[in-house]
Amino acid sequence: MNFHKLIYFSLIITISCSCNVSDKQKPPNRDYQEFDVFFQSIQNFSGNALVAIDGESIYSKSFGYASRELLVENTIDTKFRIGSISKPITAIAVMILVEKRLIDVNEHLATYISDIPITWKDITIHQLLTHTSGLAFQPEDWEPKHDLTLEEIFEIYKNHPLAYVSGTTMNYSNMGYFVLSILIEKVSNMPFESFIQEEIFEKLGMINSGGDYPNRILMQRAKGYEVKGDGKVENADFDNMLLKRGAGNMYSTVEDLLKLDKAFSSNILLKEETLAQMMTPYTTDIDMGKDINYGYGLDIVKNDSINMIFHTGGVLGFDSMFYVFPDEGIVIIACANTTKLNRDWRTDFQKLVYKTITTTDN
Repeated sequence: MNFHKLIYFSLIITISCSCNVSDKQKPPNRDYQEFDVFFQSIQNFSGNALVAIDGESIYSKSFGYASRELLVENTIDTKFRIGSISKPITAIAVMILVEKRLIDVNEHLATYISDIPITWKDITIHQLLTHTSGLAFQPEDWEPKHDLTLEEIFEIYKNHPLAYVSGTTMNYSNMGYFVLSILIEKVSNMPFESFIQEEIFEKLGMINSGGDYPNRILMQRAKGYEVKGDGKVENADFDNMLLKRGAGNMYSTVEDLLKLDKAFSSNILLKEETLAQMMTPYTTDIDMGKDINYGYGLDIVKNDSINMIFHTGGVLGFDSMFYVFPDEGIVIIACANTTKLNRDWRTDFQKLVYKTITTTDN
């Protein structure tokens, strides 16, 4: 079972507060010490957390070290690998090209990329966006070299058999979003990273975000760490972000990720009907919980108790979370540079924040 699925198992929403911030009334000014206590209680936690209402930060705090060896502490400007939070960004890029009439999500991938295997002939763009393409999560039992080119990676992916027949079921796939990055490049006639920078990050003012690659020197970068079974903290293994392009290769700060919310709460990047298309719950995986669906690059929970879009991220040494509650205007963001901690902190923090803010005696 892949890492993303494990998050889903613990994410069956139990929030059923009868009181919420339906009138977008901000809670009174306070220091939210319970959020501090939450992170301080997690042994070896290092990272940043931010909570906002209607785009205004009400809580922002840094914990631990960006570099344990150099005793450099995390600050609000520390850059973290955000893992699969890259996926909604890639999906936005696809939908920008849809609005430009350069992509039709119902068309087959072969319409845009000719040199693909015959087994991929039935894959549509919609299926890639919703993890129903049949592509595997990633090649099994594969130990990739550090110096592979994009072309070599794509050839390896193309030679890997489908996990199941396209369009029949959901199977979370990093390979699928890598293929979307190739599609964006082909259709836009721009390097993938340049398109993301110009069409998304620059328009949202996300000046501290980008694609992370093996040889990139990145100022204020957090190093990734892993907590072993005996509680000892070690450097995380090397993780070649090129293999995860479009799926999990991006870096950002918590303040930049707050700006990403504007992509979904305004029409800066996409029209209202296009956003509705992204936030439509297309697929459900009963193994992950009947209340959790997937749109285009977004996890969706919508029922009588709660309306939430979100994505989590995890790569070696880094965990991240991006939760949006559109009805209440609440955004919850956190990035950590220690992994394998002793609790499911992302789910627990999301529940704590939502309950704290939406309880009337707050």
